[in-house]
Amino acid sequence: MQVRVQLKVGRALETSVGAVLGGRYRIQSTLGAGGMAVVYRAEDAILGRTVALKTLHRRYAEMPSFRRRFKQEARAMASLDHENIVKVYDIAHDGEVPFIVAECVAGRDLGTLLAGRRGGSLNEHFMRRVVAQLLRALSYAHERGIIHRDIKPSNILVTAGGTVKVADFGIARILEDDASEAGEPGEIVGSARYMSPEQLKGLDATSRSDVYSVGVLLYHCLTGRAPFSGDVKSLARQHIHTDPTPPRKVNKKITRHAEAVILRAMAKDPEDRYPTAAAMLDDLEADLPPRSTRTSETPKSFSGRGRRSLLLALAASLMILVGAAGLASGLGYLDPVSYRGAVDALGQMKPLEEVEPPAPTEPSDEPAASEERENEAPPGQQVAAREPRELVPVPDVTAYFDYYAEDTLASSGFDVEFVYEYRDGFAPRGVTWGTDPAGGTLAPEGSTVTVYATPEDLAQPEF
Repeated sequence: MQVRVQLKVGRALETSVGAVLGGRYRIQSTLGAGGMAVVYRAEDAILGRTVALKTLHRRYAEMPSFRRRFKQEARAMASLDHENIVKVYDIAHDGEVPFIVAECVAGRDLGTLLAGRRGGSLNEHFMRRVVAQLLRALSYAHERGIIHRDIKPSNILVTAGGTVKVADFGIARILEDDASEAGEPGEIVGSARYMSPEQLKGLDATSRSDVYSVGVLLYHCLTGRAPFSGDVKSLARQHIHTDPTPPRKVNKKITRHAEAVILRAMAKDPEDRYPTAAAMLDDLEADLPPRSTRTSETPKSFSGRGRRSLLLALAASLMILVGAAGLASGLGYLDPVSYRGAVDALGQMKPLEEVEPPAPTEPSDEPAASEERENEAPPGQQVAAREPRELVPVPDVTAYFDYYAEDTLASSGFDVEFVYEYRDGFAPRGVTWGTDPAGGTLAPEGSTVTVYATPEDLAQPEF
């Protein structure tokens, strides 16, 4: 197997898997390739950890402006130390070959999550968690004079534990640098679908430009479609002159507050937007959406499988959260197959080999309780004939935080209802400990799954 590491002007280095660059980084595979660069999975032979190694495509390595941008990305990312930003470990050379060494994130990007969803939209409660972490990362970067300028789903990575990592500051502008370092005057750099009007006019990007892009991203994730579409010229005209369709006209499940946040962030005039990412975060968190129906009802019965298997049975369910999808952009330093742990009910990491897989559950021939309730009718009334619905397996969401459980079940076509009760061995921070029907059984698509979770007396971890 051969991979290519790009060299500067007109040269390319052929190297095999197993080759060592910079005296310590052993190439393992290609993670992906985006429009500007290629990312490899490698092992740091000195520290014994998996890393992502990024270098420019040859056609860009030959262009001085892109070489400057590549160097600028290294500077920008190396100066940032935040839990929601992909960490840069090293900036190195192998002979004439420059490369960036960064953390290899196990999880999926928002673009992949969107592509895997029925209807193409994501749960609002989940997205508020994601965008809150994104805004914290941007606020941190903005305070240090760094504008991302390319916020889009493929640059937002989400780990199986719910941590958001912002990737690819490749076109970030260092405000203290002069214009020659940031690119040519009037140059449009970024993904036009998510860019602010001022960027599309060729004007300087500011922190409010990133706020606009976050608004577009949130619009896309909650409605299942970007506010504007078309070629670059058409997108530019629409971003500059056309008001987006209100999100609730596309998806009525979106709360009015979330719609208001999106529309303010997407104001055409930067002065009408949130002044900072922190201000948008404050407004976003001011009115949390309802999760699902909460009741004080006690479950009639719950068949336990033993504490160890209750704490986590992720042998199958990791495939739901992590998946095996590849990178959408190749620039995210995201490794979808390197996740080897699981988060237990206390929010701690646990090696996968220590997790006891759930006992296989035989599909029940009896109709699910939720289906029986739907088929009940008042005395004297005849039940209308129903189209038979497809039976699908209920995902095992034991030991997930409630919002992840809701999103996972919704992605399989189920409605969700929560019952909050304390349970031995599960921390009181909104951790799920069972479902009805049980995970692994078959239930009609579109039916309601009752999720039993602990009350959220303690705050869920701030990732």
